[in-house]
Amino acid sequence: MNKYHLLQLSAIALALNYTNVYGEEEALLESVVVTGKSGVNSGLKLTDTNTTGSRLGLTALETPASVESIDISTIRARGDNNVREAVSRSTGITDISNLGSGVTFSARGFTGNNSVGQAEDGVRLQTAASTLTYPSDTWGYQKFDILRGPASVLFGDGTVGGIINSIRKAPSRESQFEALVGAGTLGVYRAGVGGSGALGEAGAFRADASFTGGSGYVNHGDFDSAKLMTGFLFNINDNLRINLTADIANENPTRYTGIPLRDGRIDESLRRQNYNISDNKQHFEDSRLRAKVEWDISDTTKLSNISYWSNADRHWRNVEYFAIDDASNTVDRFGYTEIKHKQKQIGDRLELASSDTLWGHQNRWALGYEIAHVDFSYYDNFYDGNDPATNVPIKNFPRGNFLTIDPTVKDFVSKTNQQALFAENAFDITEQLKVVTGLRQDWIDVEHESKLGRANLDADYAPFSYRIGTVFQPTKSSSLYGQFSRGSDPVSSIVTIRPSNGAFKLTSAQQAEVGIKHLLDGGKGELTFALYHIVKDDIITRDPNNPILRVQGGKQSSRGVEFAASILPADHWRTDFNLALLDARYDKLIEGGGVNRAGNTPIDVPEKTANLWVYYQQPAWEAGIGARLVGKRFADNANTSVMPGYTIYDASLAWAVNPKTTLRASLRNLTDKVYAPVSYDVEQFILGESRRVEVTAELKY
Repeated sequence: MNKYHLLQLSAIALALNYTNVYGEEEALLESVVVTGKSGVNSGLKLTDTNTTGSRLGLTALETPASVESIDISTIRARGDNNVREAVSRSTGITDISNLGSGVTFSARGFTGNNSVGQAEDGVRLQTAASTLTYPSDTWGYQKFDILRGPASVLFGDGTVGGIINSIRKAPSRESQFEALVGAGTLGVYRAGVGGSGALGEAGAFRADASFTGGSGYVNHGDFDSAKLMTGFLFNINDNLRINLTADIANENPTRYTGIPLRDGRIDESLRRQNYNISDNKQHFEDSRLRAKVEWDISDTTKLSNISYWSNADRHWRNVEYFAIDDASNTVDRFGYTEIKHKQKQIGDRLELASSDTLWGHQNRWALGYEIAHVDFSYYDNFYDGNDPATNVPIKNFPRGNFLTIDPTVKDFVSKTNQQALFAENAFDITEQLKVVTGLRQDWIDVEHESKLGRANLDADYAPFSYRIGTVFQPTKSSSLYGQFSRGSDPVSSIVTIRPSNGAFKLTSAQQAEVGIKHLLDGGKGELTFALYHIVKDDIITRDPNNPILRVQGGKQSSRGVEFAASILPADHWRTDFNLALLDARYDKLIEGGGVNRAGNTPIDVPEKTANLWVYYQQPAWEAGIGARLVGKRFADNANTSVMPGYTIYDASLAWAVNPKTTLRASLRNLTDKVYAPVSYDVEQFILGESRRVEVTAELKY
């Protein structure tokens, strides 16, 4: 029995157990958007404590940085079922996920998992070969926090653009059960169950399982995934708590790398074409264990320790690149690629935090030590540069099978050891003015051992990060803030850095940011506004005196403005809107042949994004309609391959059948727009999802 079947059986058993134990209990269905004076609650969560922007227990209003939270009720109301959809509705974040990188985002002019990090409950997910594959769907999570701009003080290197932190639903002694089942066009199916309850006299548990799949929006685009998340909380006494989690996920995403361009443009007649082979593969297995111990030493001081282990097995086998032969109106296929990852990570973070007074002023501080070890093995079939090619008709072609000249073998193994000391402090100079500081010193050692008789690597890095900011609150409902921060990114993923890049140090980035956060009177909404400027130094460029040589010394920057609002204009109405405008450029970049790219926009970076969602809610039903705008982007540093901008419209309609059951219809891409969210190559774009309708039944006890 494989893990996928095991997950199915676990979910069925969980559903039957809850139906039996709690099916007769009466409970009110928690509305998708909580009712209040105006019928709905605001969406920016400025008054909530935000653990992603700081470890000091500050609210978003008190944090001198751009932080945003998207809760699960908002996600459900919008019909967003995967992390990519949910997060890309936040301010200035765009989804650039593809077959090779997994779940990937662009933020503030910086792209990919080496610049926009991801975490779960504050534990950083390490990146190997620029790839992250978990979490991918929203089931089992309570909210998603986004910190924009350098996050290295909290999460280490590789977070210059920001970080996305997925916050799980916590165990509770209160008996709860929820389920979701749905189906839609394009063969989509979806199911999820979850719940919590008491364990003994002082314990609690939480379990969530989900399955999803479909035939996909392109030919042979089938996909499926399954996961099981479990959590256990034990209150040893009033001051000591232990939280354990154990998860497993199994995913087979759509094996699709886009369509080739015709004369530099998207040929809409090829919209559903998928030029991959018949025996393609993209398979991810992720397993995770975590133990968190919290000890309240006193009313003001707390000690916590998080120990964790994760394992990821990934396998790709595809033909990935295509080009149209205009003379014969056929397609050339090349890039027959097989890759395997085996990644294990173990780590521990010890933290001491306090909230007390200093010289009569409130002072909050946290300091700690973090250590992590990653073992990684990398297999591929392109180590000698040999690659077969095939040619097929542009439509109605035989898919063929995988071809390779070189067998797939273990290319290299690596061991990465990382240690860090970190500290934060928030000092209230007055009741209205506070200073927030943070620093982090990392020590990273990477050992790369080639299994093909090539160069090895033993490299050490010691990035230092800091943040200093001030927050002035003229009233309880407003704050003005400013900050300066420093972070770092690797020139490629630290875990899989190659000897050819081993001599390069980490890039460094500095950000200056000012902003305003405001709560409207009478609970009528929330507003945020930010201006920022980020400069990233020491990116890889060519030696201007000898363009054959790769050196550090390049520079890229971005400056921009961001605005977000969640407004309750009248009873039962809510409007969420955000806008991000930026100027992202290479200030200094020389490519092969000595070509100067200074002034050009980096790949996959839109300089204009906006999101709008309008909700209307009555006790028995609710409706919403939204729009996502993404400006034009480029697929090459020369800025000659242009991905046109696009606007996508979505809608959702829900009916509360009874206090426990809600039926929801979600409509995606209402106008059936043909668009490209991301490039896979200079002349090859990945097309976005076509129009789809999905109906779900949501139950909650």
